[in-house]
Amino acid sequence: MAEQAPSDLPYEEFEPFCQWKRLEDCDVLQVHLAAFKKEELRVRIKNNSVLTVSGERLAAKDGKKIRFNREIKLPKDTFPGKICAKFDDSVLSITIPKKASPKTDASETKLTASIDNACPRNFISGVKSSLARLKFSKESAVAMAVAGLMLASGAYYLIENAAD
Repeated sequence: MAEQAPSDLPYEEFEPFCQWKRLEDCDVLQVHLAAFKKEELRVRIKNNSVLTVSGERLAAKDGKKIRFNREIKLPKDTFPGKICAKFDDSVLSITIPKKASPKTDASETKLTASIDNACPRNFISGVKSSLARLKFSKESAVAMAVAGLMLASGAYYLIENAAD
């Protein structure tokens, strides 16, 4: 039986285990690639917006080629030109630096007193802007609502029993 040419070998696609580490100044994508060598991997950036990680190797057992291709859309707050990759101990670590987020102006959230009635002029807008920045999951919001109801009913119970 004649041997197959390397280009005629069948491929087996697989999805490698990937793990994100979110840090303040960068994100790190760790791709676990047992049995791969550095020379069999490729990391590219397309159009400064898509990170492509791919690899291909020959399987030892059945002569098939094993390959993967993973594309990740980069967030807008990253530096595509400063992305670096390191392959060590079967783990490909790709560091994606973030652009510095603009600092919020402290005077933006300050409450100023009104001369007219000595109550904060920006009180309502200050509370509204602070609350607008908070993001809750549905579960957190429900848990907070339940806790608020329990607190209110407990206070009502104490007031009613104190009158007796």
